[in-house]
Parts: sequence; C-alpha cells; structure tokens
Amino acid sequence: MNRKELSTPNQGQDKRANDDKKIEANRRAAEHSRAVAEKTRADAEARREKEEDERISSEASRQGAEVNRREAEELRHSAEELRQAAEAHRDAAEDLRNAAEEARMVLDEAKQARENAKGSDTRKPG
Repeated sequence: MNRKELSTPNQGQDKRANDDKKIEANRRAAEHSRAVAEKTRADAEARREKEEDERISSEASRQGAEVNRREAEELRHSAEELRQAAEAHRDAAEDLRNAAEEARMVLDEAKQARENAKGSDTRKPG
C-alpha cells in the first residue's frame, strides 16, 4: 500500500472525529445560548414582576396619601368650624357679661332711688 492509501482511512477518521467535535461544540454552544436566553427571560420576568409590585405599592401609597389628605382637609374644616363656634360663644359670653353689668347698674340705681325715696319719706312731716 502506498502512503496515500494508508493516510486516507486515518484522514477520514480524523475528519469524522473533527466533525463530531464540531457538532458537539455547536450543540454545547446552542445549549449555552438556550440557557442564557432562558436566564435572560427569567430575569426579565422577575424585573417585570418587581416593577408591577412597585407600581401596586406606589398606587396603594398614593391612595393612602389621598385618604390622608382628605381626612386632613376634613379636620381642618372641622377645626375652622370649631374656631368660629368658639368665637361666637365668646361674643355671646361678652354680650351676657355686658347685659349682666347693665342689669347690676339698673338694680343699683333702683336701690339708690328707693333709699332716696325712703329718706325723703322719713323727713316729711306727717
């Protein structure tokens, strides 16, 4: 046998082994690509879920803040009504004090007039 004939079966086997290695390398690369794609998809899904949770939490916070704002507004309104009522009561109390003072003065004048009248009755000859 000549050299060409001897090398041909080895070359065929080498080529087949090389082709098998390439096929295996391509299979591993494809498997790796699938794994990377799956990981990327899982990461994207996790980010989407996290963003959705944050959106829900943010919406709940916004609604809570709106409720608190409305309650604060109602409290402010009630406080203003109470302030106005207190002012009206203070004014009414002042009016009552003034009326009581006037009544006391009228009573004092009436007492004085009565005493003056008694004093003049006792001086008149009878």
